Amino acid sequence: MDGARGEIAIRAAARGDAGLIAGILAEAFADDPVMNWTLGGAKSFHTVFHELARGVYLKDGFGHVADDNLTGERAATLWLPRGVEIKLPLVNEMRIAASALFHNGVSSIRRALATAAVLEKHHPDEPHYYLFAVGVTKNGQGKGLGGRLIREGLKRADEEGAPAYLENSNPKNTPLYERLGFQAIAPLPLPTGAPPLLGMLRPAGGAP
Repeated sequence: MDGARGEIAIRAAARGDAGLIAGILAEAFADDPVMNWTLGGAKSFHTVFHELARGVYLKDGFGHVADDNLTGERAATLWLPRGVEIKLPLVNEMRIAASALFHNGVSSIRRALATAAVLEKHHPDEPHYYLFAVGVTKNGQGKGLGGRLIREGLKRADEEGAPAYLENSNPKNTPLYERLGFQAIAPLPLPTGAPPLLGMLRPAGGAP
C-alpha cells in the first residue's frame, strides 16, 4: 500500500514479471468476449499472455504492475512505445499455438491468426503508443486501479507528444477509456460471428 494515500503502489514491470502479469491478465480476461471467441475458452489465456509478455511487451515495450499481497488485489498493463512493431519470436508463437491446439483445437489457431491480421491492419498510421492489455483481478475491480495503471503509461505518451491506441474488447470498459481521453474511431472487422471489437484512439496530450 502507498502509506501516503492508502492506495496500492504501482511499479514498473520487469522482465521477470511475465508470469505474474500473465496470471493477472488471464484472470481479468476470463470473461472477455473477444478473447473467448478467438481462443475458444480461457484455458490457454495464461500461456498466451505469458509468451506475449516475455517475447514482446516486456522485451520491446513496458508495463506496470500493482500487487498487494495483503488484499490480493492485482493489476497489470502491457504497452509498446511508438515506432515499435509487434514481432513475436517463433519459439513464443509455437508455445501459444501448442497451448491453443491442445485446449481448443485447430479452429482456435485459425481464428487467432485471422484476428491478429485484422488488428495489425487497422492500427493507426501515425506512430503511437499501443496499450495491448490492462487487467485487474476480480477483487481489485471497481476501485480505480486499472485507470491508475493506464495513466502511468499515458504519462510517457504525453511526454513525447504521442497519441495512444487500444482495442476495446469489452463494452463495459468504454466509459473508463473515454474518461482517459480515448475516442472510438471504428469497429474492427473481425470474422463473421465474432463479438464487437472497437478501436479507440487518444490524441496526443489527451485533447480531442
